[in-house]
Amino acid sequence: MSSPLTLQMLARSSLLKNEALAISALNKLPMELFPPLFKDAFKGKQTNILSAMVAAWPFRCLPVGALMKFHDMNILEALLDGLDLLIQQKDRPRSWKLEVLDFRDAHHNFWNVWAGTEDGVCSPDVVRETQPVVHHPERQGKEVVTVMMNLSLKSRHLCKYLKYFYCWAQQRKDVLQVICEKLEFGALPDYNPLELLEVFEPSCIQELEVNVRWDVRTLAQFAPGLGQMSNLQKLLLNEVFTPLLWFWKQEMKQQCYQQIISQFSKLNKLQHLCLSRVFLLNSRLDQVLRNLHSPLETLAITRCALSESDMSYLSQCPNVHRLTHLDLSGVTFLNLSHPLLGRLLERLTATLKILKLKGCMLMDFQMDVILPALSQCCQLLEVNFMKNSLSLTSLKKLLQHTANLTQLTLEMYPAPDEVYDDIGDVLPDRFDQCCSELLETLRVIRQPKQVYFVSKNSLDCRGFCAFHQEASLCSCVLDMFGDNVNPRNQR
Repeated sequence: MSSPLTLQMLARSSLLKNEALAISALNKLPMELFPPLFKDAFKGKQTNILSAMVAAWPFRCLPVGALMKFHDMNILEALLDGLDLLIQQKDRPRSWKLEVLDFRDAHHNFWNVWAGTEDGVCSPDVVRETQPVVHHPERQGKEVVTVMMNLSLKSRHLCKYLKYFYCWAQQRKDVLQVICEKLEFGALPDYNPLELLEVFEPSCIQELEVNVRWDVRTLAQFAPGLGQMSNLQKLLLNEVFTPLLWFWKQEMKQQCYQQIISQFSKLNKLQHLCLSRVFLLNSRLDQVLRNLHSPLETLAITRCALSESDMSYLSQCPNVHRLTHLDLSGVTFLNLSHPLLGRLLERLTATLKILKLKGCMLMDFQMDVILPALSQCCQLLEVNFMKNSLSLTSLKKLLQHTANLTQLTLEMYPAPDEVYDDIGDVLPDRFDQCCSELLETLRVIRQPKQVYFVSKNSLDCRGFCAFHQEASLCSCVLDMFGDNVNPRNQR
């Protein structure tokens, strides 16, 4: 049985039935009625009322993104029309206070509290929590309105929703500031991505993610924009490839490489650097890291080819001495000087919390070199050594060196070499026996929380787990390139 309508609900419903009356009443409407009335008009797609309410909004910020479950052109046009009404008003009423139109999916508390779906009244603290701190510059003596949004571009083409906003914003540059704190590309664009930065302030972008294969020419084309992102804190590049046709165009390739790498010297605030299958790094890692101005917290270089000089520089680079997260998964150490990895870990003993060395072709003799440094990384919360070739003896030694690592909550190790037959298939009985020995070795020195021993075939593997000090045999499914393990059929 639904709750009875309150007097306020009935009043709002009555007001929205008369559009002209609703719009004329806005200047006299108590501010506490604006959020619930706006939600009602939004739900009913009453675009004229929405436009008027945007202009007359009595708070600094209108967090409309929390209400937008999908893109609706009519709603977007109504919201932007409301901003136009506000911008064009020369002598704004004192009650018109809107400074920020926020399209990000955040600030749900604002709507819940004001709409009465949470207990209590909307205190000044709640209002302040939903007001982003934004610098509003004056341009040519005019007040500037700010639009905030995060962009996740999953298509090769700009959608009509974004095209409309882009054109609208282009025409109002003198009175508009558009802030995009997170920019994500999920497709290789068929447009020039640099053109986006003609509208979105590049200096306000804090996170840039390229989660799809880009050719090096597209990235080089975008590189000048990257260099303008002076407040960028996180950069993720996933698979930057060089077209085969460029094999004979060495000069063009080198120009693109240099154009990309030279931008890193301008990223003054970078803290998290994640590069996967970015093959231009080979023998150039020093050029990337040397130019950074502040110490990194996260460094993930995965499925990349690194040279001896790259690892040598990384082991002594001044900008990695405060790393909390190091991921070198998929970097092959077979032909690199193995002491270099040990030297790198020696510098991180006081800060490192997550260490991932999955699929690095590490062998017994290489593990011996890194164990002394690893044993001193007392802040470690998570380790991943899966998909390396280690013997039972070497794994026992590895576990024995974790006695000081009492904060570990997740440990992922390869099943020992002894569990496979001559053609690489798992011998189930041998697997169970070896994993039991390894877990017992671990329990002698400390109480583990969550431990996995995983076979090399990650699509059809068996795992051995310890949850809260109790061992159980289970079957595991792993993402081929990820670290997510989902125990199933536990018994």
